[in-house]
Amino acid sequence: MKKLHRVKVALRESKRWLRAIFNPTFAFIRLIEPIEILIEGNQAALKFVEIRNSKVIRSPL
Repeated sequence: MKKLHRVKVALRESKRWLRAIFNPTFAFIRLIEPIEILIEGNQAALKFVEIRNSKVIRSPL
């Protein structure tokens, strides 16, 4: 069980670091899956198109 806890903590930390880099960037950034389904857009891109992130997640490009 300790290993699972360490993995969860490491995943949470990785997500925190990604957000710290991803969201404040002024350039448009998008993360897509190989089949071109949008996974995430940073705040600059979302603000530009005036939408909330929840509306674009898993949307086809």
